[in-house]
Order: sequence, then structure tokens, then C-alpha cells
Amino acid sequence: MPHYAFFDFDGTLTRTDTVLPFVRYVAQNDAVYWRKLLQISPYLLGYLSGCVSNLVAKEKVFTAFLANMPSEIAQNKADDFARFRLPELLLPAGMAKLAQHRERGDICVLVSASPELYLHTWATQHGFACVLGTRLQVVSGCLNGKVAGENCIGAEKVARIEAEFGADCWTNSVAYSDSRVDLPMLQRATQGFLLHKGEFVSLNTFSGCLK
Repeated sequence: MPHYAFFDFDGTLTRTDTVLPFVRYVAQNDAVYWRKLLQISPYLLGYLSGCVSNLVAKEKVFTAFLANMPSEIAQNKADDFARFRLPELLLPAGMAKLAQHRERGDICVLVSASPELYLHTWATQHGFACVLGTRLQVVSGCLNGKVAGENCIGAEKVARIEAEFGADCWTNSVAYSDSRVDLPMLQRATQGFLLHKGEFVSLNTFSGCLK
């Protein structure tokens, strides 16, 4: 029987975070990109230092670059980003794991704090059965820069997975991530793997790689 394989996205299937590359693609102008980034830099620096939450920093980015943009235009830009920019950011080690599970016929699920806006297009291209990501609010047909519902990070990933597939989905499941923020998901899976020095290391055999 096929089993579930849960994959984080940024840093696990890609070499870097994808939110900033996405909004840079949306800006389509380096001067505009850097000007807006400078305006919200206190929040980004606060996030890096641990003083600002992931959600607050993320909404500042989305508000600066996406607020008041018609959802249809935003989706078109996201689709283009997924097709033309994301392929340059993929991590071979993570993509190799994905290929292994697809060949085995496992049910591959993408679980990410990044926006579903561009994850759906990319995930469809790569054989994922489902995408559970952060959703963006749309008001009167336009994005407002805010997150709809919960930020899909940490324990929220477990909640989203179980809401979608039920608690039994963890039986004989596998989960992959590059960060300890995803420990709730990695520890809930039968086998959790954390990226360490370019390789995915099982939590069952080695915990020294936690960062």
C-alpha cells in the first residue's frame, strides 16, 4: 500500500527561502524591489534576530509587494514564477528524495509556510497529491497582504495534515525538512529526516544535527 511522504519546501526541496525571490519576481524592477525591502527592513532584521515572528515579517513582505493587487494578476505572476524561476532554486538532494517516493507510488504531500499561491502550480508539475501551505487573504478581488487563517508553520503543519488526511495518515509515513521548526511534523511521522550538511539524517539515529 502507498504511504504518505510529507515534504517541507523552502530549504528542503529548494536551496533557499522562496518568498523573497517570489516578490522580487513580482516587482520586476530591482529599484522597486530594493526600495520596498528597505522600507520593511526593520521587521526583517527583527525576524532574523528572533524579535519578530515569522507571521509578522511575512505579512510585512506581502503587504509591501502584493497589497491591492487583483488576485487574478497575482495568480498569473505566481504561475510564471513557479514555471520559470523556481526550477533554478531546486535542491538536488531534496528532489532526489521526492523522486524516490514518487517511484514507490507513495502519496507525496507538500507542507509549507510559503504561499499556496505559487506552490500549487509547482507541485502539480512534480506529482504532489496535495499542497498545504499558507493562504493569503483576498478582499473584493484583491490581495491585502494578510494571511488567511493560520501561518502553516511548526505545529500548524501537523494540524493541517491531520485535518486533511486524518490522524491515521502517520502510520508508516515519512517526513522531510531542513529546520527544527518542523520537529512537530518530523516527530509525528514514523520516520523523520532533517537535512544536515547536504544529507537527510534520520531523527531516530542522530539528533545532533538539529539547528
